[in-house]
Parts: sequence; structure tokens; C-alpha cells
Amino acid sequence: MANNWIYKCHVEVQTKTGRLKFFYDKWDGNTEIHFKSPFSNEAKKQITEIELFNINVNDWNRIQVGDHVELWGGFNNDIGLIMQGTIFKATIPTMSEADTSYKLLVLDGEDYTKRAKLNLTFGNNTKASTIIRQVANSAGINLNFVSLMIDKNYNEGFTADDHPMDVLNQLAQDTKSSLFYLRGRLTFRYIFDKNSFSQFDLSNETGLIELPTRESRNDDWEDFEDDDDGLGIWSYNVKCIFNYRLTTFAYVNIKSRYLNTGVKVTEGEHTFDGVKAETSFTGVSC
Repeated sequence: MANNWIYKCHVEVQTKTGRLKFFYDKWDGNTEIHFKSPFSNEAKKQITEIELFNINVNDWNRIQVGDHVELWGGFNNDIGLIMQGTIFKATIPTMSEADTSYKLLVLDGEDYTKRAKLNLTFGNNTKASTIIRQVANSAGINLNFVSLMIDKNYNEGFTADDHPMDVLNQLAQDTKSSLFYLRGRLTFRYIFDKNSFSQFDLSNETGLIELPTRESRNDDWEDFEDDDDGLGIWSYNVKCIFNYRLTTFAYVNIKSRYLNTGVKVTEGEHTFDGVKAETSFTGVSC
């Protein structure tokens, strides 16, 4: 079935002198584009590598560190946003056989690591949800605050005397929730809430490439009783044809010869090497 799917992708770069667009379509030619775009349920820096071939050198010279980038991809007319962020490094063009390769390294979302250190104090019996919103607001962070597993009550108050991202990460641990970038937007969310960002049935007919594997997450459980991170006991590793919908906390109903289960995605990677467009991901039991 994959042979009937025409893969397309494009890259948009907002430069100081205007927007540049580079399109790839197997049948129409245009620009050869390769990429590796990871995603996860952690706020660590996710770097997407985008490789453009044989583009106009004048266009390349317009692209600078700090420019905003969007990467889109899909099959036929079903195209979706894969990631968006800012360029933190543009490499020197290199030769790949007879082609010139121009490589961009793009940081997912806005880089909040340079925000000033906080000095906030919250009184007794303050809820985590209140602290999270105030920390984000004080630091000028555009936070998509969705849900918590536990809205912890800080009986003896709370002091935010650190970098705002470190404070938010600590609050995520305390509430057994996650802080991560979702297509460029910093998001705070509990994985098993009822708010599914996207849902998809994955089978051989819809793009499953190989049989999924299952692993125990018992190492993450204290005394094999307490789920210390809120992510459950089982994880599943899956590879399929590229699907932009399969990203952090997407709900996937996996149907294979030996497996029929629902999972929430925790991490993975979208890739395209000029021939194969694939998505691999890890999910945890719902």
C-alpha cells in the first residue's frame, strides 16, 4: 500500500529579509530534503537535523542562526506540522557525491534556558497548579498548561529560587506529570488524562512496518509497587510509515498479529532519507 502513497515535505524559514520555502515531491522534483526530528516527554533540548540539497547559494546566505523554522510532511494531501523552532547552528555546505548539502540544526521550540533566575515565595498550602502558572508568567514563558496527575499541596509553602525551567521540571516531578515541547510549544501535562492531542489506529493497513516489541518498566517502580514517574509498567517500541500525528502523548491503538492494545506515545523520531519516510516511537500502556 505504501507504494501508492506519495511522500511530500517542505521547510519554511523566516529570515530577516522574508520567508523562504523549500519543497520536496518525488514526482515534481524541487528540493531534495532529508531530516531527523526527535520528540519526547522531557524538556531537554530536542534537535532536528534538516538537510537541503543543491539550493540557491543566495538563499542559503540569507539563513541565519536564530531564524524561525517550520518542518512539514505527509502523504498525498495529508500534510501536517512536524516541528517548529529556531536555528542554533548552520553548518558549512559540503559535497555529497555530486550534490551540495546544506545542513540546518534546529532547536525545538523557544530556548528558555537563558531566562533570568527566579526569586518567588509561595505561602503555606499553595497548590502546584498555582505555582506553575505564576512561574511561567513571571519568567515570560508561553506554557501550554493542560493537566496534572496530582495537584500537590505544599503545606509548608514553596520557594522558587532557581532557573524557571529547573523549577518547572521539579514541579513536573512532584506532580508526576511531564514538561515537554509539543511541535514547538512548551507543554505541561499528565500523560493519562482524558485530553488526547491526537488519536490513531495503527495496523499493517495503516502503516505498521514491523511487529512491535514490549518491555517491562519495573526498574522505574519502587519495590515493584509504586509507579514513581506515573508512566506505568509496560512500554512498547513501534516502527511505522511516517505519520506526523504520532508525537508526544498521542493515543495510538496498535493492532498487529500478536498485539491489540492502546498506548500513549512518550518519545520517538520522524525521519526521511530521500527514500524512506518513517516514524519510530515508544509508548506506554493506557
